[in-house]
Amino acid sequence: MNIRFFSKLSIVTILLNTLWIPTIRAQSVLHASGNKIVDSLNVPVILRGVNLGGWLVTEDWMCGILDSSDPEGRSARQTLEGIYTETQVNQLMNTWENNWITAADIDTIRSLGFNFMRVPFGWRNLQYQNEQWCRDTSGKIDFSRFDWIVNQAAAHHMYVIFDFHVWLNQNLDYSGISNVDSVILNACTIWKAVAGHFKNNPTVAAYDLLNEPTGSTHDTVMHIIYDTVRSVDPTHMIALEGVNFDTARWHNVLYEDHWYGLTAPNLTSNIAYFDSAYLPVLHKADSLKAPFYVGETQSPNDSSLAWSLNEYCLYQTNWSPWTYKTINQWGWGLLSFYPNHTAVNILTAPFDTILTKWSQVSNAGNCYELQDIKTIWSNGAKDNCSMSGIPTVELQKSPLTVFPNPAQNSITLLFNDALNNSATIGITDLTGRLVSLIPAATGTGVNNEVTLNVSGLAAGVYFVRVSSGQLVYNAKFIKE
Repeated sequence: MNIRFFSKLSIVTILLNTLWIPTIRAQSVLHASGNKIVDSLNVPVILRGVNLGGWLVTEDWMCGILDSSDPEGRSARQTLEGIYTETQVNQLMNTWENNWITAADIDTIRSLGFNFMRVPFGWRNLQYQNEQWCRDTSGKIDFSRFDWIVNQAAAHHMYVIFDFHVWLNQNLDYSGISNVDSVILNACTIWKAVAGHFKNNPTVAAYDLLNEPTGSTHDTVMHIIYDTVRSVDPTHMIALEGVNFDTARWHNVLYEDHWYGLTAPNLTSNIAYFDSAYLPVLHKADSLKAPFYVGETQSPNDSSLAWSLNEYCLYQTNWSPWTYKTINQWGWGLLSFYPNHTAVNILTAPFDTILTKWSQVSNAGNCYELQDIKTIWSNGAKDNCSMSGIPTVELQKSPLTVFPNPAQNSITLLFNDALNNSATIGITDLTGRLVSLIPAATGTGVNNEVTLNVSGLAAGVYFVRVSSGQLVYNAKFIKE
């Protein structure tokens, strides 16, 4: 329904009738009913969760993996297999996975009000390079990581969405699964096993078939994978990305998109973009009586993030931000770890160094929490809608401010405290690739202010990263 055009009294009535949202009733397999998600008693459930990026899919840019040998930038295992024995590779990957997401993290996620977790996984989490299954000691397909997160979610009265994030030969074409028969067959094989394993499991909310795929003619590829899942599991919801809305063809589905368009430094511009790009999608899903899900989203601007979450609240939209945890990526995670303790070049570092570094990604003393972002997302998860459009939140002042933003020829960095002249300033692009590294002392300015020449950078979005001893400051800016 288009709540924006309701009266405020109608909105208040709706909100009073949906105070149940943050708390999950006795779990049952969820299903789509019109434009809502409901449980077996037809009680609506709005999914407000978070992505567990980096856990099973180790994306270099956000996991502190400093080498560039992996063409996908998404598989530390692939790089390590060219260096170490299978036993050593398994030891390293188990250390990473045991520490990146722990039971304590699930406690934190639930305490913030989230009621589900989107879990990206890749084909290598279940198969060897030769496409043979990874099996446990009993000879069954090894779903131990999948079972662990589902059991953790169930214990915390939460749901899980499994997201097929990396498929066979994705390095050859990031999202082009469309017309490669062997890749489609492998994806179907993976999904048949996953859906068969979790059939009737009430903690699993949905299967997200393909992450950010290119579309195929008449959605042929998605039809094939969709039908494969339905052949073994007719009950669970399926999340569909990159397809035509077709309620005659798809049944019991979530239409999904990833919304990263709110990149302007000011709220006014982001509201205009939201209204032009996103509202029509919400209206279309509503007119088709189908639930809609923003599977990934993020905003560099606190006020824009708060405002957009308020819109999702009013439209009762399902969502999950990217992501829960990162290494040194300010604004991309609710938690972020200092690189000095956790980042490592896995191509050149000794085995013991990688093992030590990866054992530290569960150590709370090695991370900084983005309290303002956590507060905004937590308010959104708890459905604290505001009639004025922006929820009230006490924002944490960033230790580093960049202006002007957007910038053309130069940027000025303003620090809360005086900057040590031995500090270094790095500028990275959105993938985490370092494009500039300079000593802070070479900039113009004194004390807590430094001005840098950025005229040589191409137009785009960049991060400034300042390292001073054990302290790391990050900020985002746009180069016009």
